[in-house]
Amino acid sequence: MRTRTPTRRPRLTVEKILAESARLFNRRGYHGTSLADIARAFRVSKAAIYYHVASKEDIVFRCYQRVMDLGMEGLDHARARSAAPDEELRMALSHYIKGLTDQWSGAMVLFDERVLSPRQHARIVRRRDEYERRLRDIITRGIAAGVFAPCDPKLVGFAILGSVNWILKWHNPAGERSPKEIAEAISSYLVRGLQSSPGDLSGSRASAAPGHAIQGTSRAAGDA
Repeated sequence: MRTRTPTRRPRLTVEKILAESARLFNRRGYHGTSLADIARAFRVSKAAIYYHVASKEDIVFRCYQRVMDLGMEGLDHARARSAAPDEELRMALSHYIKGLTDQWSGAMVLFDERVLSPRQHARIVRRRDEYERRLRDIITRGIAAGVFAPCDPKLVGFAILGSVNWILKWHNPAGERSPKEIAEAISSYLVRGLQSSPGDLSGSRASAAPGHAIQGTSRAAGDA
Protein backbone atom coordinates (compact mmCIF):
# COMPACT_ATOMS: atom_id res chain seq x y z
CA MET A 1 0.00 0.00 0.00
CA ARG A 2 1.42 3.34 -1.08
CA THR A 3 1.89 5.92 1.67
CA ARG A 4 0.76 9.39 0.71
CA THR A 5 3.28 12.10 1.48
CA PRO A 6 1.52 14.92 3.32
CA THR A 7 1.47 18.28 1.57
CA ARG A 8 3.79 20.68 3.32
CA ARG A 9 2.06 23.88 4.29
CA PRO A 10 3.90 27.17 3.94
CA ARG A 11 4.92 28.80 7.21
CA LEU A 12 2.20 31.20 8.28
CA THR A 13 3.27 34.76 9.05
CA VAL A 14 1.46 38.03 9.66
CA GLU A 15 2.75 39.43 6.35
CA LYS A 16 1.38 36.46 4.41
CA ILE A 17 -1.98 36.71 6.17
CA LEU A 18 -2.23 40.44 5.40
CA ALA A 19 -1.31 40.01 1.74
CA GLU A 20 -3.70 37.10 1.16
CA SER A 21 -6.49 38.84 3.09
CA ALA A 22 -6.03 41.94 0.93
CA ARG A 23 -6.36 39.80 -2.20
CA LEU A 24 -9.54 38.19 -0.89
CA PHE A 25 -11.02 41.53 0.20
CA ASN A 26 -10.20 42.89 -3.25
CA ARG A 27 -12.09 40.06 -4.98
CA ARG A 28 -15.01 39.52 -2.60
CA GLY A 29 -15.21 42.70 -0.58
CA TYR A 30 -14.57 43.09 3.12
CA HIS A 31 -18.02 41.94 4.23
CA GLY A 32 -18.01 39.09 1.73
CA THR A 33 -14.82 37.59 3.15
CA SER A 34 -14.74 35.69 6.42
CA LEU A 35 -11.82 34.57 8.58
CA ALA A 36 -12.81 31.05 7.57
CA ASP A 37 -12.18 32.02 3.92
CA ILE A 38 -8.77 33.35 4.85
CA ALA A 39 -7.94 30.21 6.82
CA ARG A 40 -9.07 28.06 3.88
CA ALA A 41 -6.69 29.88 1.57
CA PHE A 42 -3.80 28.68 3.75
CA ARG A 43 -5.33 25.25 4.47
CA VAL A 44 -5.22 25.96 8.20
CA SER A 45 -7.78 26.34 10.97
CA LYS A 46 -9.24 29.67 12.07
CA ALA A 47 -7.35 29.16 15.32
CA ALA A 48 -4.09 29.38 13.37
CA ILE A 49 -5.18 32.73 11.93
CA TYR A 50 -6.25 33.97 15.36
CA TYR A 51 -2.78 33.17 16.65
CA HIS A 52 -1.41 35.99 14.46
CA VAL A 53 -4.30 38.48 14.21
CA ALA A 54 -7.22 39.34 16.49
CA SER A 55 -9.98 39.83 13.91
CA LYS A 56 -10.84 40.97 10.39
CA GLU A 57 -10.86 44.52 11.70
CA ASP A 58 -7.35 43.97 13.03
CA ILE A 59 -6.24 42.78 9.59
CA VAL A 60 -7.53 45.95 7.93
CA PHE A 61 -5.90 48.12 10.59
CA ARG A 62 -2.57 46.36 10.10
CA CYS A 63 -2.88 46.75 6.32
CA TYR A 64 -3.37 50.49 6.74
CA GLN A 65 -0.36 50.59 9.05
CA ARG A 66 1.80 48.79 6.49
CA VAL A 67 0.80 51.26 3.79
CA MET A 68 1.61 54.21 6.04
CA ASP A 69 4.95 52.59 6.90
CA LEU A 70 5.78 52.51 3.19
CA GLY A 71 4.98 56.19 2.81
CA MET A 72 7.03 57.25 5.83
CA GLU A 73 9.96 55.05 4.81
CA GLY A 74 9.95 56.75 1.41
CA LEU A 75 10.05 60.23 2.97
CA ASP A 76 12.87 59.28 5.35
CA HIS A 77 14.84 57.59 2.57
CA ALA A 78 14.50 60.60 0.26
CA ARG A 79 15.33 63.20 2.91
CA ALA A 80 18.53 61.36 3.83
CA ARG A 81 19.72 61.08 0.24
CA SER A 82 18.72 64.25 -1.56
CA ALA A 83 18.91 68.01 -0.90
CA ALA A 84 16.99 69.07 -4.01
CA PRO A 85 13.21 69.25 -3.35
CA ASP A 86 12.22 67.90 -6.77
CA GLU A 87 14.48 64.86 -6.51
CA GLU A 88 13.47 64.37 -2.86
CA LEU A 89 9.80 64.28 -3.85
CA ARG A 90 10.47 61.92 -6.75
CA MET A 91 12.41 59.52 -4.55
CA ALA A 92 9.75 59.57 -1.82
CA LEU A 93 6.94 58.85 -4.27
CA SER A 94 8.94 56.22 -6.12
CA HIS A 95 9.63 54.29 -2.91
CA TYR A 96 5.96 54.42 -1.95
CA ILE A 97 4.67 53.34 -5.36
CA LYS A 98 7.19 50.52 -5.66
CA GLY A 99 6.19 49.22 -2.24
CA LEU A 100 2.50 49.27 -3.13
CA THR A 101 2.97 47.43 -6.42
CA ASP A 102 5.78 45.09 -5.33
CA GLN A 103 5.44 44.14 -1.65
CA TRP A 104 1.68 43.93 -1.88
CA SER A 105 1.68 42.49 -5.43
CA GLY A 106 -1.03 44.95 -6.39
CA ALA A 107 -3.48 43.24 -4.04
CA MET A 108 -3.92 46.01 -1.50
CA VAL A 109 -7.18 47.87 -1.79
CA LEU A 110 -8.44 51.12 -0.35
CA PHE A 111 -10.58 49.73 2.43
CA ASP A 112 -13.61 51.47 3.87
CA GLU A 113 -12.28 53.15 7.00
CA ARG A 114 -15.66 52.70 8.67
CA VAL A 115 -14.73 49.08 9.47
CA LEU A 116 -12.12 50.39 11.92
CA SER A 117 -12.83 51.16 15.55
CA PRO A 118 -12.78 54.88 16.49
CA ARG A 119 -9.43 54.42 18.23
CA GLN A 120 -7.86 52.62 15.26
CA HIS A 121 -9.28 55.18 12.85
CA ALA A 122 -7.85 58.04 14.88
CA ARG A 123 -4.38 56.44 14.85
CA ILE A 124 -4.45 56.01 11.08
CA VAL A 125 -5.69 59.56 10.53
CA ARG A 126 -2.87 60.97 12.69
CA ARG A 127 -0.25 59.12 10.66
CA ARG A 128 -1.89 60.06 7.37
CA ASP A 129 -2.01 63.72 8.37
CA GLU A 130 1.67 63.56 9.28
CA TYR A 131 2.52 62.01 5.91
CA GLU A 132 0.53 64.66 4.04
CA ARG A 133 2.18 67.43 6.09
CA ARG A 134 5.66 66.18 5.23
CA LEU A 135 4.74 65.88 1.56
CA ARG A 136 3.44 69.46 1.54
CA ASP A 137 6.65 70.60 3.24
CA ILE A 138 8.72 69.27 0.32
CA ILE A 139 6.47 71.09 -2.14
CA THR A 140 6.66 74.30 -0.12
CA ARG A 141 10.45 74.13 -0.01
CA GLY A 142 10.51 73.50 -3.73
CA ILE A 143 8.43 76.60 -4.39
CA ALA A 144 10.66 78.73 -2.14
CA ALA A 145 13.74 77.46 -3.96
CA GLY A 146 12.23 78.25 -7.37
CA VAL A 147 12.33 74.57 -8.33
CA PHE A 148 8.52 74.23 -8.36
CA ALA A 149 6.11 76.67 -9.96
CA PRO A 150 3.93 78.62 -7.48
CA CYS A 151 0.95 76.52 -6.38
CA ASP A 152 -1.18 75.57 -3.41
CA PRO A 153 0.91 72.85 -1.66
CA LYS A 154 -2.11 71.39 0.11
CA LEU A 155 -4.22 71.11 -3.03
CA VAL A 156 -1.34 69.74 -5.11
CA GLY A 157 -0.43 67.29 -2.35
CA PHE A 158 -3.96 65.88 -2.39
CA ALA A 159 -3.83 65.59 -6.19
CA ILE A 160 -0.53 63.68 -6.05
CA LEU A 161 -1.76 61.29 -3.36
CA GLY A 162 -4.99 60.72 -5.27
CA SER A 163 -3.00 59.73 -8.35
CA VAL A 164 -0.68 57.45 -6.40
CA ASN A 165 -3.39 55.69 -4.40
CA TRP A 166 -5.43 55.08 -7.54
CA ILE A 167 -2.61 52.86 -8.81
CA LEU A 168 -4.00 50.20 -6.47
CA LYS A 169 -7.17 50.17 -8.58
CA TRP A 170 -5.61 49.46 -11.98
CA HIS A 171 -2.26 47.80 -11.33
CA ASN A 172 -1.95 44.26 -12.64
CA PRO A 173 0.95 42.22 -11.17
CA ALA A 174 1.04 40.19 -14.39
CA GLY A 175 1.64 43.30 -16.53
CA GLU A 176 4.82 43.71 -18.53
CA ARG A 177 6.16 46.60 -16.44
CA SER A 178 8.02 45.86 -13.22
CA PRO A 179 7.13 47.66 -9.96
CA LYS A 180 10.39 49.61 -10.23
CA GLU A 181 9.61 50.78 -13.77
CA ILE A 182 6.11 51.83 -12.81
CA ALA A 183 7.36 53.66 -9.72
CA GLU A 184 10.08 55.56 -11.59
CA ALA A 185 7.88 56.51 -14.53
CA ILE A 186 4.89 57.75 -12.52
CA SER A 187 6.88 59.53 -9.80
CA SER A 188 8.92 61.36 -12.45
CA TYR A 189 5.77 62.30 -14.35
CA LEU A 190 4.12 63.75 -11.24
CA VAL A 191 7.19 65.76 -10.24
CA ARG A 192 7.74 67.14 -13.75
CA GLY A 193 4.25 68.61 -13.57
CA LEU A 194 5.35 70.77 -10.62
CA GLN A 195 8.73 71.94 -11.88
CA SER A 196 9.12 75.54 -12.95
CA SER A 197 11.51 74.31 -15.65
CA PRO A 198 10.75 70.61 -16.21
CA GLY A 199 13.92 68.61 -16.72
CA ASP A 200 14.90 64.98 -17.14
CA LEU A 201 14.72 63.43 -13.68
CA SER A 202 16.59 60.18 -13.21
CA GLY A 203 13.39 58.16 -13.03
CA SER A 204 11.99 59.58 -16.27
CA ARG A 205 14.36 57.44 -18.29
CA ALA A 206 12.33 54.38 -17.28
CA SER A 207 10.16 54.88 -20.36
CA ALA A 208 10.20 56.91 -23.53
CA ALA A 209 6.70 58.31 -23.05
CA PRO A 210 4.20 58.59 -20.23
CA GLY A 211 1.60 56.59 -22.14
CA HIS A 212 4.02 53.73 -22.65
CA ALA A 213 5.00 53.68 -18.98
CA ILE A 214 1.86 51.86 -17.93
CA GLN A 215 1.20 49.85 -21.07
CA GLY A 216 0.32 46.31 -20.11
CA THR A 217 -0.29 47.12 -16.46
CA SER A 218 -3.84 48.32 -16.50
CA ARG A 219 -6.79 46.00 -16.09
CA ALA A 220 -10.48 46.18 -16.69
CA ALA A 221 -12.69 47.04 -13.76
CA GLY A 222 -14.05 43.52 -13.73
CA ASP A 223 -10.59 42.03 -13.20
CA ALA A 224 -10.30 43.32 -9.62
